[in-house]
Amino acid sequence: MIWFLAGHEWRVLKASAIVRLVIAVFAIALVVASGLGAARAEGERATIARFAVSVPHFQPAAGMIGDGANQTARADFAANERGYLALLPPAPLSALAIGQGDVYPNYIKVTARSLDALVSGDQIEHPLAVASGQFDAAFVVLFLYPLLIFAVSFDLTATERDRGTLRMVLAQPVTLGEVVAGKMIVRVLKLLIPMLLITIGTAALFSPAGADFWPRAMLWAAAIVVYGAIWHGIALVVNARGFSAPANALILAGIWLLFAVVGPSCVNLLIAIRYPMPSRVEAAVQARAATQDATVQGSRQLGQFLQDHPTSGNVGREGMRQFAMLQAQRDQKVAERLQAVEATFNAQLEKQRRLASWLSVLSPTMIAQGVLLDVAGTSTDRFDQFRAEAASFQQQWKAYFEPRVLDAATLTPEEFAAAPSFEFVEEPFTLTARRVAMPIIAMAIFAAVLIAIGFRSYRGYAL
Repeated sequence: MIWFLAGHEWRVLKASAIVRLVIAVFAIALVVASGLGAARAEGERATIARFAVSVPHFQPAAGMIGDGANQTARADFAANERGYLALLPPAPLSALAIGQGDVYPNYIKVTARSLDALVSGDQIEHPLAVASGQFDAAFVVLFLYPLLIFAVSFDLTATERDRGTLRMVLAQPVTLGEVVAGKMIVRVLKLLIPMLLITIGTAALFSPAGADFWPRAMLWAAAIVVYGAIWHGIALVVNARGFSAPANALILAGIWLLFAVVGPSCVNLLIAIRYPMPSRVEAAVQARAATQDATVQGSRQLGQFLQDHPTSGNVGREGMRQFAMLQAQRDQKVAERLQAVEATFNAQLEKQRRLASWLSVLSPTMIAQGVLLDVAGTSTDRFDQFRAEAASFQQQWKAYFEPRVLDAATLTPEEFAAAPSFEFVEEPFTLTARRVAMPIIAMAIFAAVLIAIGFRSYRGYAL
């Protein structure tokens, strides 16, 4: 009987001009958002491909010595001036969620001196885009999907009750619960089917192929299903209170504002008040103050050395080694001071993240956002992992080149080719699945409770 009622409701909604308009707007928004996300993902892959060509090759350039087959490169030039670009490959579902990709760089220049030379390139975004977020499929899911659910679900039974037609329907061998269930099933499917088909189809076409693509796509689908179920449950509970259709619409709009806009904004404000981050200007001042003494002291030593050896002809190999040692000592002191300042900021940032993790339970939108970004591979965790792997590679790069730099050595093409290379290692999919399993289960339980409360409330629905 429920499916018969659902079929009838499907035909009713299909004939409704307003519902057709809502579905059309929803589909257009999804297509546009998916297209923008796909275009950005393609641009990201093109950027990575261009930088991949820039990964150190032994080719004529400044810092090279000799010519032809006997050409060599100075070790200090290869280790620092040329350096190495550590590249982060596109995220598994980068076409669906930009996430933190507009904030964190996906390529870092590694040198034997430090890891703080970030290459920004086309990572620079318009300030308004960074502040408001990108319009991608994740944005449609998190903010527009609930609104559209409310747009088609604010009047499940109110108008029929006021017109008296609901009593006529219940005069047939059906229950009110079956009528409401049929109406809900149709509304769920009308929005959920295009949502899943368009987003997963876009990801399949424009995301990099990988063994864990379909498992991630299934997690993405599961997150959307339970997230939508929460909003359908809220709509059901409000409809069961017996208000008029306009009152239902007003209440549901207020609930959306509370959970999707006001709530997250209040959480961000609370985090900023509890663990305020120092300004960028202050960070620059602290970094400059922390490194000034080390830089000045090291530069004085280098200046004295150059004063004692005004021409390269009277330096000799031992003098070059001494010069390299002075440079290494200065660079080490500067790096240590910068790391101390950076550690202070990172500690404050970690406190913010922990508090945000706890407070995210206050809003289903915040929970779903964390899940979707994690599944898509554009969360903060992946960029932190990239930074950690780049830092580990920097130690390998330094260990390979530092003895040669201190020895004022030159490198042959074979020695240059033997230098360490970087390749980002994705975390196993099982770790991602474990991390998002609990939030998905929690949302599913919350949705089930809301739906159960809604149907129970309909038992006392005044006809």
